[in-house]
Amino acid sequence: MKYSQSIGILLCLLLIYSTTQPLVFIESRNWTITGWDAVGSSFGQAGKFLSFFAALALLFFALPFIWAKRFNMVFATLLLAWSVRNFIVLSTCQMGECPQKLWALYGCIIFSAGILLMTFLPKIKVSSQPQ
Repeated sequence: MKYSQSIGILLCLLLIYSTTQPLVFIESRNWTITGWDAVGSSFGQAGKFLSFFAALALLFFALPFIWAKRFNMVFATLLLAWSVRNFIVLSTCQMGECPQKLWALYGCIIFSAGILLMTFLPKIKVSSQPQ
């Protein structure tokens, strides 16, 4: 695909942005949980992991080497797995209270899946000479 690398870079930037936005809202305590600020909860800062690997994926989308494209598949798989893990951990009902899921929680999964899809479609020049 001609534009897969550009789309992948754009999706990485969108993923980094979505980790800074509110992921869930817990009404009883009036907490807004983001990927970088877990307020008083024990959820941790899950956005830092996503942002780090999204930055690596962005870098490897920009590199024109075959080994970079292969490593990028690994990074994108980790991104999708961690996004699903965040969805499960952050949206789980605890002690009868279910947090309100916000758009960024869904966005992390969608952007990560898009990044993984773009890693399967790299534009690589193939030589016609036999080796």
